[in-house]
Amino acid sequence: MDVAEQIAAEHSRVICLGAGLHSGYGSAQRMYVKRGYLPDGSGVWYGGQVCEQYAPCCNDDDLVLYMSKEL
Repeated sequence: MDVAEQIAAEHSRVICLGAGLHSGYGSAQRMYVKRGYLPDGSGVWYGGQVCEQYAPCCNDDDLVLYMSKEL
């Protein structure tokens, strides 16, 4: 992560990533928060699109919360 953030800092002041929401991504979710990533405010995404309120979705690898961090 340190190297990825250093490379990103050469191109932008903000880095963004998507974190899966099922329990298989639990360790990654915790690591991102500990490194200072915060939800970007766009809500939950499914299949590359924002999930509208009450939209049906499946808790699989396509259910994502995007997070960002200022570098």
